[in-house]
Amino acid sequence: MKTPIWFIVIVLFLNLSMQAQEINKKIVDENLDEEILIGYCDRQGLQSCEFGSSYVHEYEEYIPQKKIIKKIKRTNSDYNIVMILATWCHDSQEQVPRFFRILDEAKIDESILEVICVDGEKTVGDLSIEEYNIERVPTFIFYRNGAEIGRIIETPEVSLEEDMLDIIRNSEL
Repeated sequence: MKTPIWFIVIVLFLNLSMQAQEINKKIVDENLDEEILIGYCDRQGLQSCEFGSSYVHEYEEYIPQKKIIKKIKRTNSDYNIVMILATWCHDSQEQVPRFFRILDEAKIDESILEVICVDGEKTVGDLSIEEYNIERVPTFIFYRNGAEIGRIIETPEVSLEEDMLDIIRNSEL
């Protein structure tokens, strides 16, 4: 018996829509009494909300070290990054735009990056992030072949680009 094509299309559509994640969702955090981004986000979402004004300023003002950027470009690029931030957090407002600037300068494709915004309790509503063990934001978690290879938590030890290079290089040894 042949399955009608319309049935297959409907099943595929329902499956895709159930898997789709809402992106750049805004809520009012009652504890903070302000509008924030929550859940999965992208650069466009970060630039469009109230976070956007600090994003533009920090992105434009931050000048990564060119010699470190060149070294990052030459590293093996088979890693992924999960960035967990809070749009209400001063450290996120400072470090996240700088991180995007480094990605741009090093010509790193954003497809390796997953961005998750948390609320004032460092939760994400229905989305579970317990596996990431987040205590402070922003947290940049680097993975290679599914295994965590390092983190930058809240503020870098030296600079974002130097800490990033150290994490990537140490995993290549």
